[in-house]
Amino acid sequence: MVYENLTEFERALARFGDKVDMVVGFEVAGKLSADEAYKQIKEMMKDLKRLRKREKKEGHELDNDIWDQ
Repeated sequence: MVYENLTEFERALARFGDKVDMVVGFEVAGKLSADEAYKQIKEMMKDLKRLRKREKKEGHELDNDIWDQ
């Protein structure tokens, strides 16, 4: 299977998309304010960036690493 060789970051990135979908759904449904949705997504993004930096230190490289920008 294609996904069996994913790094921890790549798995977290896939989950990030699912979590963003859920937060946006709550915001659209009126269960979260736009500000709270933004804050939650921003915090998830920070966590993802920290994980990527840790993996880079451990020598895990991606083919097109947009996270360096």
